[in-house]
Amino acid sequence: MDSQTAILTPAQLTHFADFLDDSIKRLRGKGRQMRESVTAARAVWKDAKYDAFQKQLDGCVEDLEKFNNTGMKYAEFLKEKANLANKYLHRH
Repeated sequence: MDSQTAILTPAQLTHFADFLDDSIKRLRGKGRQMRESVTAARAVWKDAKYDAFQKQLDGCVEDLEKFNNTGMKYAEFLKEKANLANKYLHRH
């Protein structure tokens, strides 16, 4: 085994996948809160700086959503690998 090989148990993979799922859910929740706050600020912040900020925020939110989607896919991938490893380890 070389220095780049990592050995994890299926339980560790599942634990990390669950952690990743929870982190993404928190990020999505925080993102919703932030968008709601910015939308509410529009009532008092009515200038060109708000429009520029909104455009920049929209780009950041789009990037964050891409990150979240990739993380969710990776978490599912890890859970599938953990499940396969469990089946292999517990076969008779």
